[in-house]
Amino acid sequence: MRARLLLTLVGCSLLAQLPAAPPAAPALKWRGSIWASAVAQDRQTEDGTMVFRPYDGENAFALDGLTLGADATLGLGWSARITLMGGRMGRLVNEAAGESGIVAVPEAQLVWTGAKDRLTLGRMNTAIGMETTDGTQDITASRGLLGTFAGPFTQVGLAWRHTFSSAWSTDVFLFNGEDRVKDNNRGKTFGLGLNYNHGGAADKFVSLAVYQGAEQDGLGASTNTGAEGRKRERVSALGQWVWGPNTLQGEFEYGREPFLPGAIAGAAGTANVKATWLGVGAIYKHQCSETWALFARAEYFKDDTGIRLSYDTTLAAAYGAMLKADLQATSFAVGAERKWGAVFTRFELRQDRLNKDLSESAAGDSKVFRNANSASLSVGASF
Repeated sequence: MRARLLLTLVGCSLLAQLPAAPPAAPALKWRGSIWASAVAQDRQTEDGTMVFRPYDGENAFALDGLTLGADATLGLGWSARITLMGGRMGRLVNEAAGESGIVAVPEAQLVWTGAKDRLTLGRMNTAIGMETTDGTQDITASRGLLGTFAGPFTQVGLAWRHTFSSAWSTDVFLFNGEDRVKDNNRGKTFGLGLNYNHGGAADKFVSLAVYQGAEQDGLGASTNTGAEGRKRERVSALGQWVWGPNTLQGEFEYGREPFLPGAIAGAAGTANVKATWLGVGAIYKHQCSETWALFARAEYFKDDTGIRLSYDTTLAAAYGAMLKADLQATSFAVGAERKWGAVFTRFELRQDRLNKDLSESAAGDSKVFRNANSASLSVGASF
């Protein structure tokens, strides 16, 4: 019922804005990007992954991502957008959606743009978080705690933005479960957002969005028990302010969802266990010259049951899905960027820390630690 009412409202708004005539001829624009990185960390883990950075490889220089996309103007306000993605990020996007293959499709959408409205239908990058699936568009050299543990990569469904003025606009979202191309539950995720652009500037904004919908972590035979009854709820706030050579980004994430007591170690009785997580982060960039820039990132992530931090196998083995795990992770990174036109190189030093002990099982002496230091070198280009 809620979805039907939303589609009716969207349709009425769009029909009132149809242009009188189509453009003379459609246009096609190609775009692409490529980025790769090498990472070294001072911790050894049992399975060889990097602590706090499960999406990254270690030591060897690896292809993080390769994209090729096209934007087509179709007429009458309609356009189409598609992006193909390979490399490590392409594999991760596929895995999150329960798909296989070496090429992912994070974007495949039809877009209608009117005088005050923009309607997007299909698969799109999530509006949650400061970081994107395309690493060339990020500021830092690594994906942070919030980009790794707090939010999804993509969503499939509908996104409607209505502009009230140059400063104020709203968003409405209706999509399958997070990252899901094919829904694995009987519900849909619904979201509402409010945006403020200072003076109408695209680079000075604050956005607040809330989401609620049925979620399910497993697919097929590995589907988690009781997922049909779970409701994931989110509050997501993003902001950016650009002044002179400086850029400051901020993010706040809060989420919660109930799990059956059997899914959480230490839970007793028949009542569901509500897992919650909270994260805050900031990214700062100073453009020293046309070719050089300095950047820094600070993040804090709290996970009361370890559900989200369990994406890291080392943390999952020690504290994953556990009642009163009360995990708190922090991350600090500093680095520099050098550009040659569309080509860039980024070097970053980073420290991650947990409030509880972990063990270097692969080292042979089970050395206990709480922090991990790493260095990243990233190169890439876009067109």
